[in-house]
Amino acid sequence: MSARNSFEPGYFFRPDHLEMQLSYLAYQAYSHLLHGMSPEVWFAQDQASFYLISRLITAVFGIAMIVLAYLIGKRFARPVGLLSAMAVAFFPPFIENSHFATPDVPLACACMLVVLASMRYLESATWRDLLLACLGVSLAVTIKYPGALAAVVIAVVVIIGVVRDRAWLRFFSHGAGAIGAVFAFLFLLSPVLFTNLAAVREQVTGQNSTGHLGADGLDWSGNMAFYARDFAVSAGALLVLCVALGIFWAVRLRLVQAVPLMLGLVMWVGLSRLELHWDRWGLPMYVTPLLVAPIGLYYTVVWVRENRPDSRWPTAVLAVAAAVIGVNLLAGSAATTASFLATDTRTASLGYTHEHSITADNSIYEGYTPLSPGAAKVFFDAFAVIDGRLRLSAMSTPSDAKFVVTSTGMSARFMAEPKYVEQQRIYELLDEQFPTVQTWDPTPRGDGSAIEAVNTARSLSYLLSLAGGGLVGPSIEIHSVPPDR
Repeated sequence: MSARNSFEPGYFFRPDHLEMQLSYLAYQAYSHLLHGMSPEVWFAQDQASFYLISRLITAVFGIAMIVLAYLIGKRFARPVGLLSAMAVAFFPPFIENSHFATPDVPLACACMLVVLASMRYLESATWRDLLLACLGVSLAVTIKYPGALAAVVIAVVVIIGVVRDRAWLRFFSHGAGAIGAVFAFLFLLSPVLFTNLAAVREQVTGQNSTGHLGADGLDWSGNMAFYARDFAVSAGALLVLCVALGIFWAVRLRLVQAVPLMLGLVMWVGLSRLELHWDRWGLPMYVTPLLVAPIGLYYTVVWVRENRPDSRWPTAVLAVAAAVIGVNLLAGSAATTASFLATDTRTASLGYTHEHSITADNSIYEGYTPLSPGAAKVFFDAFAVIDGRLRLSAMSTPSDAKFVVTSTGMSARFMAEPKYVEQQRIYELLDEQFPTVQTWDPTPRGDGSAIEAVNTARSLSYLLSLAGGGLVGPSIEIHSVPPDR
């Protein structure tokens, strides 16, 4: 964008336009004010600072989510607001993804803005709150196309307001106004989404397909189960129980202001309909249970105090449960943060490759290795299986290939899918016939559990291992090429 001297992004994949535009503005200010040159010139000298700026932008969205969580929860009661803010602040997947320049945390933040504005609209049905909700939807769309699903919440709250107030004409005025406002805000935020509609249509229609390594192979219900299981492992069974209690009290007490929290359910059902799945895609879904759980805990405490004033054990049980939930989230978030401070296997192995002259020119390597640390890359065309022996393909292999460098960042995706029989066979023969020179294994974190005690112990053990010098990242292996290959 800087090289083209244009504020219009030329990329439509997710589409990521809001983050690109914010990064562009930050790049311009950073480069011109601090270094007196354009971003593209300074980027050639110092790329790390630009990556840091984009990651900091994501972190700001993550911090904004905590504020929004408090404002949403406070509409029920101040303790609910505090608990909601704490749940969002210490939820491990939010902490993890707030470190990356990816769109899922900004999308979750935009969805929370829609929820808050929709809750305010249910109280007063003003144009101000309706337009704020529409702005949230438009922001969400410029981040990721599925953000359009947030418009369902606006439609629902408009209908509720119309029926409750018997203001039938408002259905047409506010309904049409909301549709127009979403498109108007979207055009103001990123007009290129309209002027290059063909690119948008191509991306939207072409992304719902299989073929993403490690993210395909499930049907609609399978994807829904994947996200439900992912949340349960990160949150814990007691927090899930609080979610159920929150739904119960919202229905029992007719908490109409809780209706906009259905947004996570809409996202869960809608995104699970895609052919693909990915853990970070669940972030906008997880907003709902994290905001509903404090409602369940708070109103349960209120009910116990009103109906069991002389009995201490119900209050004690609730206090212990809240403490267990809090400790589990704290331990998980601390372990997640520590993983970003520990040494990555790709960094640890990079020094070895330099010392032993292992380079891209004399090696066969795949993605997420020290020779290609941040991108996916396959290397199967460099091999051929002949009479049960793994041979190098002369057409696709450096003439002086001496090493093969592998990473579980790639191999684990192929080994997890039974359809990749040929690729799995290459990995097996590679381990059998090509001598292993050196390996770097990360500290195992183990499989997550929805049982808080198990999960907390696992997180603490992981923390201690990293403090003792443990590594993070994929397993890296370097094999030597036998002379007869």
